[in-house]
Formats: sequence, C-alpha cells, structure tokens
Amino acid sequence: MSSNAYPSGPGRTAEDERDWLLSVLRVQADLQDLYIRHGADRSWWDAALRSLIALSGSAFGFLGRVYRDPDDRPFLQTLAITDIVWNEWSRQLFDEYAVDGLKFRKLDSLFGITLATGDVVVSDDPARDPRRCGLPPGHPPLTGYIGLPLKDGETLIGMLGLANCPGGYSPALEEDLRPVLSVVGQMIARDIAERRAAEAVETAADLGSAVEDLTRREREDAAIAAAVGRIIAAPATADAADALRDLVAELSPDMEAIVLLEDPKDPAVVRNLHFDALGTPGAQISREDCVALQSGRTHVSLPGLRLGACAHADPTDAVTTCTPLATVTDEYGLLVTRVREMSAGDVAAHAAHLAEDLERVAGALAQLALRQELTSRALRDDLTGLPNRAAVLQAVKRRLSRIDAAARPFGIMILDIDDFKGVNDRLGHAAGDDVLIATAFALQDAVRDDDFVARLGGDEFVVVLGSGAPDIMRSAGERLIVEVAQIDLPGLSALSASAGAVAMGWGDVTWEDAYQAADVLLYEAKGAGKAQVVIGGLLGTPAQA
Repeated sequence: MSSNAYPSGPGRTAEDERDWLLSVLRVQADLQDLYIRHGADRSWWDAALRSLIALSGSAFGFLGRVYRDPDDRPFLQTLAITDIVWNEWSRQLFDEYAVDGLKFRKLDSLFGITLATGDVVVSDDPARDPRRCGLPPGHPPLTGYIGLPLKDGETLIGMLGLANCPGGYSPALEEDLRPVLSVVGQMIARDIAERRAAEAVETAADLGSAVEDLTRREREDAAIAAAVGRIIAAPATADAADALRDLVAELSPDMEAIVLLEDPKDPAVVRNLHFDALGTPGAQISREDCVALQSGRTHVSLPGLRLGACAHADPTDAVTTCTPLATVTDEYGLLVTRVREMSAGDVAAHAAHLAEDLERVAGALAQLALRQELTSRALRDDLTGLPNRAAVLQAVKRRLSRIDAAARPFGIMILDIDDFKGVNDRLGHAAGDDVLIATAFALQDAVRDDDFVARLGGDEFVVVLGSGAPDIMRSAGERLIVEVAQIDLPGLSALSASAGAVAMGWGDVTWEDAYQAADVLLYEAKGAGKAQVVIGGLLGTPAQA
C-alpha cells in the first residue's frame, strides 16, 4: 500500500492536496479490500500501521486498543508496532508479545496523555519535553512525536502513535488522516463488539436463566457487526441500503428504518435522498422537530411520553430512535428506526441497548458518506466543478472494461478556447476564470445524457461521447462550438472554441493514444481558421474480442 508523502508547510499546493487526498482514498480502499478478503487479522493491523506511517512520512509507530484495568485506569495493548529492536533484550520482548501485543500502562508520558485525556498530543522535541517519561537504554532517539486518539462516539477505544517525521507534526494531521483513522476506529469498535458477543456467550453458559436473552444479544451483536462491515465496504449507497435492510429484518420484524441525508439546498431539513428503498421516498424531517439533530446525540422517544420526545416520533405505541450520521467534524444526516412491538421486560432498557447498537451502524453510514464526499472532491475540478483528469481516466477505463455484445466505439473529443491567453492578458485572470466556468456550464448544457464533460486543465476540456460515429461526433462538436460562441460576459468580445475528436475502440489502444490523436486534430482545426471541429478515424478495433 503505497502513498504520496504528507504535504505540509507553506509550499503545499492544490495539486499536493489532491494527490494527498487520492493517496488517502487509495489506502482506505486497499484496507477495505484487505478486510473483505482476510478480515481484521494480524496482517490487517500491520498493513494499517504501515500505511499510516507512509502517509504521514513517519519512521515508526504503533497502533493499539485501549482497555481498562479493574481500577478503571486506561492502558494500551498494541495491535501493531514497528519492529525497531535495538538489542537482545528488546528482541526477546518484541518476540514474546508479537501475538498478544505489548501493554503500555504509564500515564505520565507522552502517549499516556492521550490515554488519560483522549486528546491529540504533539511534541517537536520529545527528548526535552517535560511530559516525557524517558526511553529504554539503547532505544532509537525520538525527534518528533504525535499521538492520535481513536474514538467510538465520545469513547476512547484506541490510539495511533507516530514518530520521527522529518518535517515534524501538526494537530491538523488528525483531520487529514480522518478517512483512514475512521476505518481503523471502526475495526477496533467491531473487535470490541465481537469480544462482547463472545463474552455474552460465555456468560450465558454460566447464568442458565439468561441464556435466551444473551443468545439474542449475541445474534444482534453479530448482525450489527456484519452490517457495519458491509456498510464500511459498500461501493455505493444501494449496497449500504441492502445491508441496513437485512439488519432490520434480522433485529425485528416489527422494525422500520429510514436514512435521511442532509439536503445541501436546505440545511434546515434532512431528506430521504439516496435510500429510496428504505422508508418513504422523498420523506423529510425538520431539524427543529428532531432532538437528535439539535443535540448531535442519539435520542430515544418512548411510547406514551410526549415530553422530551421528537416532534416527528409516533406518540402512541412505537419506540423511535434517532441517531445522527456524523464524524468528528461533519454531520451527514439521520438514521431513524421505529419498533412497534418491543420485547417483554424493561422497554427503556431494551431501547437504550438498541440505541447503542444503532450508533455503530450510524457511524458506518457516516463513514460511507464521508468516503463518497472525499471521492467526489478528489475527482472534481476546483474551479469549474466539472470532473477532472482522474475522473476521465476512470470513465474511459469503465467503458473499455464493459463486457457487452452491443458495446460500440465511443468518442474522445478535445476542445479548447481560441486565443484564451489573450483573454487573460486583456482582462486579467479573474475574468479568465469566469470564462472557464461559463464554458463548463455551456458544454454541460450542450451534451447528451450519455456524454461526459471534464476539464483537463487550463482552457482544455474533454468530452467522452457515447458514440464514436463520425457524423455524431461532428454534430456534437459543432453544437459545442455554437454554445461556446453564445457565451456573453461583461467586457468580453466574441468567444470561440476549436475541437478535435477520434473514435476509441478496443484492443491495444489507451487513453493517451486517443488524447494525443485528438489533440493533433484540435490543432488542425485551429490552423484551418479556428471555431471548427476536425474528426479523425477509429483507434483500435470496432468490437470487443
């Protein structure tokens, strides 16, 4: 799992940020793929630590889960740690605890502060830091350190320690690593849930009369853990909806669930925007009607209790649980469940236990929403909002990988604005940006539903056309050029664009081949008088082998 070095300092550019974000997303995807194939075994934790060390530019580190001793004092047991043994004693210690992990209990230390407080700890000079506790004789020197907490809600469940990044550390690293840290935190939470389930089984064998209830809890914990794993690994919201639907059926035949996401056009409400298979399509809840949205915490509305209940909850016979979909810094929506027939016994206790389970599900849904948001940002051009070069490469790869007897060659058209440098020189770069944004809107308005418009950079745009037929490509190019010519901005005289296009088929042909061929045709169009399109032939074979 390779990654770009962590970009830091005043020289950090937008391109650095984008490359970094793509690296983080690749690591996140690799860890999820490794989890799907092997589960969260020792190799998974080792891979997670190696990836975090590489992303942060650190020399070594450790990753561990937080436990509490009988006196309720926290201690850390490592899940993965860099092998930096420096003598025979350290080798024996490392080998002895290689399977079960090392235990760190000293709270008056740099890592102990995170254990005790749950805070991020940064030290640029650990050797002189008054919070230090010293190192074992012969231990490699520390030139920098950061301790990052891993939390499930407000509960500290683990931590990551990193050391000796050449550029030092900043507290901002926690937010920059958030997508990967969230996956690691979910895995620790899942491990805790599985251990609780195992403990529940052991307890059930000893308590006899509680066997049925504990078995139910084990089944529910297993169902929750399985659903969380599926949601974390879900490639799309539809797959997450399937996982949630299966979980609801497993937990209770009387349970209803709906996921409502924050509406970017109206922040005062959450709507059922993407989970139409769950609940009522188009349903919405106002923030002022939901205690959970107002407080940022899970809220349970019990039947018959109007005081303190959510205004949207059923006041008659349903237990309604509202759980925000939120990460540490962002809120994405709301998970709402209603159960009309709660198990016999203490309804409030059952509801509280259910709410605890649903918080784990909501955390996984928030992680999915965060991943999709970051993916969208990494594949978008900051100025125009169009897809960027990385998105084009993905789109072309998807088209070439389709297995479809009816598949046909598609078009690659390169278009740029004629004499764009003159616009910048005469009117300034701000006006040039306005032209690029207006061009992006014009191109989007002029293409068909199966076409794909992106900005490659500067004033260069690409259109991936659904058909590579010469007449269709020519018609599309002429339509796009007409749209650009109709752009009307203050201080701007007539605007024109030129384009070149080729058809892309199958066989030994790549995106770069198509780009270069279309680019040559684009300059032919410019040389022939501009404001026109030149169409080339087919690259590759017209049908799949």
